[in-house]
Amino acid sequence: MVTHGGVGGPKEHSDACERACDAGLSALREGDKALEAAIRATIVLEDDPRLNAGTGSNFRLDGHTIEMDAALMDETQRFGAVAAIERVKNPVRVAEMVFATPHLLLVGEGATAFARAMGVPDYDPSSDRARKRYQHVREFFIRGGQGQEHPSWQGVDPARFWNFKEEDLAALRQLTGPSDTVGAVVRDGKGGFAAALSTGGTSIMLRGRVGDTPIIGAGLYAGPHGAVAATGDGEEIMRRVLAKHVYDRIASGVTAQDAANEGVAMFPERFAVGLITVSKTGEGVADNRTMPAATKYL
Repeated sequence: MVTHGGVGGPKEHSDACERACDAGLSALREGDKALEAAIRATIVLEDDPRLNAGTGSNFRLDGHTIEMDAALMDETQRFGAVAAIERVKNPVRVAEMVFATPHLLLVGEGATAFARAMGVPDYDPSSDRARKRYQHVREFFIRGGQGQEHPSWQGVDPARFWNFKEEDLAALRQLTGPSDTVGAVVRDGKGGFAAALSTGGTSIMLRGRVGDTPIIGAGLYAGPHGAVAATGDGEEIMRRVLAKHVYDRIASGVTAQDAANEGVAMFPERFAVGLITVSKTGEGVADNRTMPAATKYL
């Protein structure tokens, strides 16, 4: 089992990844398959307020809105995901519930309404950490939309597309940064694989933005040859269909570690990216920043 706490995150958060691995391995000891192990591991990461997923998710540009994405996939290529879901504690469990529907992905108000219909209670995922982070980060945009460029926006001024409440437009002056997607990949003792991801996104995004996490083949992919989970600049990960590319390399015989290294090497240094992988013969962890992670065996 391999878990990560998000590329760009401090190594000190690796303790959460260790605990997540322990939770996943406990599921395997109880006889559960790789998918349940991945879910349990991700829940541990979602419940840690230091990480940007579930509790502790980032606020958006307005300083009020929190929208979360999560996804799951196993070796049979079952896939379930939610995007821009609000006010749930563990989005990864709602992603699992999507398996029961004819669909692969539910978004926005529909995803939140689905969670309520499935008995998921209302929950405020904001944390003191997220509030402090939003209030004290460096000023990103200055008057007129000029200033420092963030890779995710590539010089575009978000004020042109502001879709929050008008009175919150001033929130453009103070924004936060890292994406901190959390994830898990698992190989069980019966040849099963699973990948799970959950994220609170990045504050430098408009309401309704969907990143790579819930996009099949972008943020994660799993099949009979292994499982892959990515973290980093979502738009760039989507452009490269990163997880599927790395999975295909594993399927072709490349080791899990070499495939992860190749995936990271696809990105210019200005874009943050990290990968965790498992295959029939091994595992891999690669990134171009710091990335808390853990690997454990049953």
